[in-house]
Amino acid sequence: MLANKGIDIPYQQLSLKGQFNISPLGTVTTALTNLPHRHDHFQILWFTKAKGRHMVDFVWYEVEDNMLFLLRPGQVHQLDCEREGHFIVFTETFYFTNKHDKETLYDFSNLFDNWHGYGPITISENTSKSFMGLVELMNRELSCSGCNRGIVKHYLNAFLLLAEREKKRNATETMMPLSHDARVVQLRRLLEGHYQSEHQVAFYANAFALTPKRLNEITKETTGRTVTELLHDRIVLESKRNLAFSHKSVKEICYELGFEDPAYFSRFFKNNTGISPQDFRDMMFK
Repeated sequence: MLANKGIDIPYQQLSLKGQFNISPLGTVTTALTNLPHRHDHFQILWFTKAKGRHMVDFVWYEVEDNMLFLLRPGQVHQLDCEREGHFIVFTETFYFTNKHDKETLYDFSNLFDNWHGYGPITISENTSKSFMGLVELMNRELSCSGCNRGIVKHYLNAFLLLAEREKKRNATETMMPLSHDARVVQLRRLLEGHYQSEHQVAFYANAFALTPKRLNEITKETTGRTVTELLHDRIVLESKRNLAFSHKSVKEICYELGFEDPAYFSRFFKNNTGISPQDFRDMMFK
């Protein structure tokens, strides 16, 4: 059961000096910390020691020592655990200050994609030691009177590259090989910006000057899902967020997500989840 029936999904505000912050877990505690909430920036939660659970978009995960969670802007999460470790928050603007950065820096956004299913990353002992060194370097640079944002960004870049390697290692161990295509990363951004208004594959295919069939082939090869399935996943997720954490009626949610007919929206939701929107809302708060 979720803890804040009827409350619109709140955004937890964290200090972002220069659109970046790093702090020990547990030092920043607000009224929202242990309730479902979200952020408007990217967040890394590194649990060095932990016992309990962590909810991300309606799924509870048992937390363990040396476990990493990567959260995209807008993801709803809730902490219900004893914890030690560090969190890092940053914006895309901080990381990609200019066009030159996009050509020379690792595109971290692919690391935060969850086409293959969301899950925490188990960190090896060697990588944990490297993470700790990078955390110390970031904190040291931030405390300098002449703090250089570029230096902090490159330490963050190293942290993200190590996280990507650990994510790939985890995927290999669970027999879930990851593949990459830059167009799928771009598609994710398009979907995020237009899923509420554009429900036809042709719109997304046109953005790449591809046929819908060819774009489906690319996404199927990389993610195992078609464009339509990815689009429907995103619409269903936002539907669940609104049903669970807002005062909006089913009709209001329907219109916000680009549907003209509430009855059709209800059928769409049930076809994709096996339950009606109202039954899902009721189930969240039994």
